[in-house]
Amino acid sequence: MSEAVIVGEAVAGESHKIRKQLESLIKGLNKSNFDIGELLNTIRNKGFYTAWGFTTFQDYVKTLGIKARKAQYLVRIVDVMNQVGVSREKYEPLGIAKLRKITSLDPNATWTNPETKEEIPMKDFIIGFIDKGHDMTPNEIEKHIRTLKGFVGSADLTWLNICVTREVMDNTIRPALELAKANIGTVGKDEEGMAKDASDGAALEVIAIEFLNNPSNNVLTESGGD
Repeated sequence: MSEAVIVGEAVAGESHKIRKQLESLIKGLNKSNFDIGELLNTIRNKGFYTAWGFTTFQDYVKTLGIKARKAQYLVRIVDVMNQVGVSREKYEPLGIAKLRKITSLDPNATWTNPETKEEIPMKDFIIGFIDKGHDMTPNEIEKHIRTLKGFVGSADLTWLNICVTREVMDNTIRPALELAKANIGTVGKDEEGMAKDASDGAALEVIAIEFLNNPSNNVLTESGGD
């Protein structure tokens, strides 16, 4: 048997084993999120999903009993920790909530101190959060991360909570947001290299600007007295 055939059989055997492990964990009652994350990360990085008849990793994830968003952040946690060289034994005790916040940072980016102009690798902050995260609350971690991302001052983020009927959401608001996103176009790529659409917030801002800039909507002008 040729060496190429032997290697091919070995890879096929590994991919089959990993696929069965992953599907077993997801179906099991005592599943480990970190086990799932590691297996998903291996499947994505080695492209095993193509041998199973799937064009993209996302297509494969859709066949599993797990939400796509959850699969995304589990893979992200494992991937970022691998990039910064932190072992699972060290990061797992922090828990999913804290790790989701920490790994939202880009390990390949740098942060510039606004006062000293010193550039510090973001990976140093990620490792620091893992080291000190046990003594920090999720809110404390979130506050520091928002600063590192530049979400301060006028760039700070806030949430708008509104309640509408499902009919209004489905027939009016969602179509309007999707139309606005189509006009904005893609805004970069996600961790998987896939084109990323504008957020609902960005779409809402465009709609609001259009409304404000339309003179016919200006009904707040002062009127003369009687």
